[in-house]
Amino acid sequence: MSPFFKTILYGIGVFSLFTTIALILKLVTNHKPVDADYFGLFTNSDLLLGVVVAVAVTVAHKRKMRLK
Repeated sequence: MSPFFKTILYGIGVFSLFTTIALILKLVTNHKPVDADYFGLFTNSDLLLGVVVAVAVTVAHKRKMRLK
């Protein structure tokens, strides 16, 4: 598998983990946003934050792998 494809898969995995944790927290706390755009649970800012976190964690992971 190419390194670029591995990086993309890693980023998608981080994003899905972030959205899963956010979904669980919203369901446990009974917090449902009024302006939810996606599936009645996520707002645009939630998904944008997930993308930012996924990019940051993926870049940090990539740098860490270069040091080894």
